[in-house]
Amino acid sequence: MSTDTRVDDVRAVVRRIPPGNVSTYGEIAKVAGVGARYVGWVMSKGADLPWWRVVNSTGRTHSSAAQDHWDAEGIPHNGNRVVLAECGLDAGDLGDVGKHAP
Repeated sequence: MSTDTRVDDVRAVVRRIPPGNVSTYGEIAKVAGVGARYVGWVMSKGADLPWWRVVNSTGRTHSSAAQDHWDAEGIPHNGNRVVLAECGLDAGDLGDVGKHAP
């Protein structure tokens, strides 16, 4: 699978996260068929992506600016950590874009 295809897969999964929800790097990685660090790399290059909807496994994001987006979308959070049990989507929720023919 080419790098462009993997990048496109990650971006497609991130775009599936609806307003009011978040997902983790790891869950996105499962769907896209890449590693969680690769998801982080793609996110660092994609200013047009809803970055505030992607958090680490403890519900945190890299920027305190995410809280304004969370408030606007009604994403439940305690300070700089979202309440994953209430708004987190797992790989099953996000679908399957990581399967490509060899």
